[in-house]
Amino acid sequence: MKAKQILIWFLLAMSLPSFGSMRRCMLLPIKDSVGGALGFKVFTEVEAYLKDSDWCYYTSNSEILNILSNYKRNLDTILQNPKVLKIISEKTNTGSLIRVELINQIRGVDVNIKVLGENGEDVFFKEQTRLTVDDPKVIAQTIKNWLSVYEKQIPYDGLIIGVLGNQFSIDVGTNRSLFEGNELFILRPTRKRRHPLLKEIIDWESEKLGTAKIIHSTENQSQASVLQYDTTKKIRNKDWVVLKKDSKIGMVEQKKFVGEDDYKFGKLGELSLMFNVGKGSATSDITTTKKVGGTILGVDLSGTLWVTRKYWAGLDISRLVGSLSQEEGTLTNNSNSMSNSIFRIKGGYKYLPMGFFYGPQIDAYVGYGSYTYSLDTSVNDGFTEVSFSGILFGAKGSIPIQKVLRAHIELSFLFNPAYTEEATVYGEDDSARNYTLEIGGQYLYAPNMTFDFAYGVNSSKASFTGPVRSITVKQSTLKLGTTFTF
Repeated sequence: MKAKQILIWFLLAMSLPSFGSMRRCMLLPIKDSVGGALGFKVFTEVEAYLKDSDWCYYTSNSEILNILSNYKRNLDTILQNPKVLKIISEKTNTGSLIRVELINQIRGVDVNIKVLGENGEDVFFKEQTRLTVDDPKVIAQTIKNWLSVYEKQIPYDGLIIGVLGNQFSIDVGTNRSLFEGNELFILRPTRKRRHPLLKEIIDWESEKLGTAKIIHSTENQSQASVLQYDTTKKIRNKDWVVLKKDSKIGMVEQKKFVGEDDYKFGKLGELSLMFNVGKGSATSDITTTKKVGGTILGVDLSGTLWVTRKYWAGLDISRLVGSLSQEEGTLTNNSNSMSNSIFRIKGGYKYLPMGFFYGPQIDAYVGYGSYTYSLDTSVNDGFTEVSFSGILFGAKGSIPIQKVLRAHIELSFLFNPAYTEEATVYGEDDSARNYTLEIGGQYLYAPNMTFDFAYGVNSSKASFTGPVRSITVKQSTLKLGTTFTF
């Protein structure tokens, strides 16, 4: 390195202030309901993980405990105080305070985690689950899984901690794949976005200031020089740096379970668009069986809003059309047209068997559903527009197969649905039923986008007495589309 660069590096290093980076973490004492016996074992496991992690500069809490030794009896209460947490963050240069609470139950244990910011109030991450065992290793692994998710929510690779002209120092180095020659984006945070219900920090708005290039890097610190400014604003301490993903010099590929480091966890929900192709059919049974069938095409639009990490609300809208022809029996009209519409509004609960959002998931939901099958009216053939509506119940299970593939199966039905018909063909029904079954999967194409594929069956039937009659409408479709996480 040239003498001038050495001098600049020295001057920067001498003037570096302390900042509470989210990549500097501390694990607070783990509270449990059995006098600390379980919490201590879990703490030891999680602390060992943090010390060896490549995303977190771990700071031991021993010094803080010594300072707070006079408050040992009320330590749990003291550590709930945002003002105390803020002082801890300032004294230890820590920006991620990890708080874990264990509540023993008759069978198992409730595990809660919060990651708090340097002001002691901002909640960067929050999760909870109930485990059926109280094994410290299982509990610790659950916490590690959560922290792996939190890691991917950190919006920057490093913080600027010293500026001298157009050169600056960063608080990370080769440990975060910042090697000499890598190019960076320089960003300035402008606003925090909070979840409207949880008050949790779900996103940061930022402004791009320019680009830079790493000119020297050690394991825990690096120095960069500005290549280009995008605004008239000059860089300053606490600005963010984000490694350009096409800047591969010296980078070592790291395989992740849920994606690359540019992954950002969905904050508010999902939006899906699916195109359908398949077969639709309608079968009437008056005196003889008559059936029409044919190809149908359509589109599904689904939206999900995550009210909390586990409770959600959803809306499904579907429209399919097709031309049907005679398949069975003697018909007055040998052809018919079909125009089906589906409307479902629902609310559900997501159960995470492993306590990990990207692990296995089981969703149970309830809501309202309406299925309308528009057929050309033909009284002699027993066809007309019919509708089934009522309380909707359903369940969906999904499981990761590989890091970019998931499989799912979903079953839903209307409980004792109401039946209506446009023209009086059958009259009041004696009984009605409806169910929907879907099997499919997802391919993770990008951090916030998946390609989806599925095969679905929807069937509705109404039966009548005096004499016994029935009408059955069924559709089987192959679905291809995409889901965006926002």
